Amino acid sequence: MRVGGASGSGSWNPWRRALLCVTATLLPVGYVLAAGVPLALAWLAECAARRRSPWERTPLDALLVAWVSWVSLSALTSPHRDLALGNTLLLVLGALCGLAPLACTLRERPEFRRWLYAAWVAGGAFAGAWTLARFLAGSPRGDLPQLGFNAVGTMLAAASVLGLGLVGAGDHRVSAFGAAAQLPVLAGLLATLSRGAWIGWGVGVLCLVPWLGVRARSAVFAAVAVLMLSLAAHPGLRDRARSTMQPERNQDRLLLWRASVRMVADHPWLGVGFGAFAREYPNYRLPQDPNVAPPFAHNILLSLAVETGLPGAAVFAGLLAYALWVGARSATRAPPRHGFLQGVGLAALVAVMAHQVVDGTLQSFHLGFAFWLLLACILPERGTEGKP
Repeated sequence: MRVGGASGSGSWNPWRRALLCVTATLLPVGYVLAAGVPLALAWLAECAARRRSPWERTPLDALLVAWVSWVSLSALTSPHRDLALGNTLLLVLGALCGLAPLACTLRERPEFRRWLYAAWVAGGAFAGAWTLARFLAGSPRGDLPQLGFNAVGTMLAAASVLGLGLVGAGDHRVSAFGAAAQLPVLAGLLATLSRGAWIGWGVGVLCLVPWLGVRARSAVFAAVAVLMLSLAAHPGLRDRARSTMQPERNQDRLLLWRASVRMVADHPWLGVGFGAFAREYPNYRLPQDPNVAPPFAHNILLSLAVETGLPGAAVFAGLLAYALWVGARSATRAPPRHGFLQGVGLAALVAVMAHQVVDGTLQSFHLGFAFWLLLACILPERGTEGKP
């Protein structure tokens, strides 16, 4: 097999696909680097052997370069340059070792999306069961040793959406697996008590429904019914859900946002440096604010505005909006089987990003892999842009 003009490259492909699946499996439980590091090393070794660039071209390249360039400029001018430059390097590595190898794999085998989703759902089922067990054992909010409750919620919301998508994938075994996985995944999602993750899940499900057939939609309606009945029946869950709309119970978040806006006002162009939010926040903390040194602003665009300035946040917003538009257009024009799987990935990405409106879980390097993997899954394979 010849790929990219290099002979013998087919021997790398099974290893790359296997490592991508293991990475997706370990992502929901917080051990993504156990596979992510070998994946990065294998990808760089493959590119060296094939004498090719480690970057796989995508329709987003211009915006990605613009965003990384601005983040780098922000880091170079930051008063916390030591931290900001290191985080900028991690940003580049995440894209290089998450998006690029998967984009290459999907160019070779578009149907690989289904197996990547199945791997993520398998990890999500294990993570959900583990989260529930910890919650029942006395943890105040369902979490995992490597992930806080909000981070677990992000991963399980995406796992549920991907699993519901597998129900409509056409393979009876895969469909049954996707449906069966909903029980532990949704149980774990509820146990996190993460209101943002619940909202993200709901938005993702709404985006998923148009891509599904009748049978798969029945599974979605069943999952929604189970979640809503659980919230209504359990006093603790019901109270947690109601608190979402009660300003007096969200004062800590509101004070955090007020302080963050002040930070943006003082550093509107280049920000305080990528990843330096926690270092700078104590200088702006309001007297009644219980947040001592939060890692982010609990809103990804506000966090990016603080850290990289308003232009950095605007470029990221443009990158995300363009990616979603390209993904939706490609999914509607691609052959039905491939377009459906792109649509499922699109719904999962929307679920994850909807959670980021009230959180910032993707701002960790570990969970950043989720963003890069889902981004690769929604993009058209190179050379197919614009084809019906």
